[in-house]
Amino acid sequence: MTESQVPSGLPECEPEMSVDNRGTGCANGIARVQRALEDLDDGDVLEILSTDRRAKEEYPRLAEQTPHELLGIESERKRLVRTEYTTYLRVRERTEGGDSGES
Repeated sequence: MTESQVPSGLPECEPEMSVDNRGTGCANGIARVQRALEDLDDGDVLEILSTDRRAKEEYPRLAEQTPHELLGIESERKRLVRTEYTTYLRVRERTEGGDSGES
């Protein structure tokens, strides 16, 4: 997904959970986001707050590699040199086929 394909703006829904990754790098932030996604139900929305400029690359990549849906990313300049990113993901459950562990 290229940056031009990333939905911009905010979805018209209230998130069920928010993860505040401001001040942390995307690598640590992705792990926190993945844990939060595991705690949510199908259709729930996760809001991710970040100050890492890679958010516009990493969170869309996460959505591409998982069944979750990227709803939008908004960036807002805070203070003189800081930009904050707000990303919204809708939780989508994996299909049950093949996940049962049966041989």
